[in-house]
Amino acid sequence: MSKLNSRQKATLNKFGNRVTFEKTERILYGHDIAVIPNLVKPVIGNTTPAAVIQPETEEELVEIVKWAYQEGIPLTPRAKASSGYGGTIPVKKGIVIDFYRMKTIVSVDRETQMVTVQAGMTWENLDTELKKKGLTLRLYPTSYPSSTAGGWLAQGGAGIGSYEYGYYKENVVSARVVLPSGEIREFKGEDLEFISEAEGITGFISQVTLKVMPLEDLDIVSLACPDPHEFQKLLESMVQSDLPIWTMIFINPRMAEMKNRSPLQEHLGHPVEERVILPASYILTLAIRKKDSSMVRTALEEIVKPCQAEILSDRIAHHEWEHRFKLMVVKRLGPSLVPSEVIVPLSQLGNVMEEIERKVDQPVVKEGVIIRHGPDGNPEVVILGFIPGDQRKLSYNFVFGLVMTILKIAKRFGGRPYSTGMYFAKKADEIMGKEGTRRLRQFKKQVDPKGLLNPGKVLNNGLLGTVMSLAQVFEPMIRPFGNLVITKVGERQGKDIKDIPPDVAWYAYSCSQCGYCIDTCDQFYGRGWESQSPRGKWYWLREYMEGRVKWDQKMVD
Repeated sequence: MSKLNSRQKATLNKFGNRVTFEKTERILYGHDIAVIPNLVKPVIGNTTPAAVIQPETEEELVEIVKWAYQEGIPLTPRAKASSGYGGTIPVKKGIVIDFYRMKTIVSVDRETQMVTVQAGMTWENLDTELKKKGLTLRLYPTSYPSSTAGGWLAQGGAGIGSYEYGYYKENVVSARVVLPSGEIREFKGEDLEFISEAEGITGFISQVTLKVMPLEDLDIVSLACPDPHEFQKLLESMVQSDLPIWTMIFINPRMAEMKNRSPLQEHLGHPVEERVILPASYILTLAIRKKDSSMVRTALEEIVKPCQAEILSDRIAHHEWEHRFKLMVVKRLGPSLVPSEVIVPLSQLGNVMEEIERKVDQPVVKEGVIIRHGPDGNPEVVILGFIPGDQRKLSYNFVFGLVMTILKIAKRFGGRPYSTGMYFAKKADEIMGKEGTRRLRQFKKQVDPKGLLNPGKVLNNGLLGTVMSLAQVFEPMIRPFGNLVITKVGERQGKDIKDIPPDVAWYAYSCSQCGYCIDTCDQFYGRGWESQSPRGKWYWLREYMEGRVKWDQKMVD
């Protein structure tokens, strides 16, 4: 549905400045953090919604969802769009429900160590408020500056703190969800499987109650190990030692190299950062409660000896910890990134990393999160990564094809994709398990028989699913072309593009889909529309350079 009729618009106009039908604005709500390859775009089609609306309360969300469902209008939920799997892309257009204004802390209970928040609350803002009360988050995603409590539950996953506390769903006490009928249903316990990883196809999360923990001082330790198999041995030894570690995160040698090459923040008008050179190794960073620090550090001195590993300086350790949210800094070297995210058994990590290095001749930058107890009780590793590319070139399509190579490698060693989203709905059985997928499909039919909630995601993506399946079949033939691509990392030279200087054009591509700085932008604060955010402005400028939009007074202003 690309247009709403005058009666439908009149109904939504009651929301005043919290609804928009302007094309300039709507275009900015048709993407997430990744770029759709040009060869795939015709299959997906135009993703510009007919309207965008920002409810402030659960009551308003109920009203919008119930009315739109009765009108037969597709609905797509959008929080911060910090994933790259297309879960927030409105493939059937319709209405995008932007949760930006639903960001209130409902309650904090220090005794039970639980907090209840609206779905649009970002992790960084929540953590800031919790610390004032002597509490902090048990775990949070590496997209902490921009992702939300509801968005992470809708996608599912693990993050910083997951070594001790597992997957996010395991730390959610309950969630309130708006169903198409207008009913508000509370999900808890095993029923959370109907909304966790469902990406809004069964209902829109309005409120989440989650467990938190006391705020304590942390000690940070970093270790380096150059060989993937020795690195796996190091991690397994640490798990077996049963040390009281809160979180274990790592980057691969390519990521260390790219961090060393990334421009300092002075290019973006920020204070100049200290340059810390990282060794070309797997770099593991641990966060330990100060009360356990002495015992853990003593144990580490013995654990590293047989694993060809070394304990790095405190300077490197604290630098890595302070920059743990800056994976996206490598996007400035791209200028585009192809997301590649998988979950693998810790027992196969060395084989997976070695084979990726052997088969993918591109600078695959990876960060990993260790989960001490996976669904089967054994340790798992969530590997979140990107392959730098240049979306302006045809070769980007082939680089995108290397994602299939990494997925096949992960599957070969007992792994699975991190998320379904728009691209991997046909892999739902692998990601959520056959029985879990069956129950989710059954529940979806029960609550959304019209299929209007976030269509084209998780369970059914039509032609796109067929295309992605074919891409996997032909992966061995696509891979050589992807490996031949040469992306001139860090290059900002060239001619003006439509009067836009080359250095500005570079940032228009490298900063157009990240969003980490949105909540700290003074112009965005209090306004809340993408056109007034840094990401929105860069994205619009990119669209202008590619000839899809023209200057209008709104964007000039």
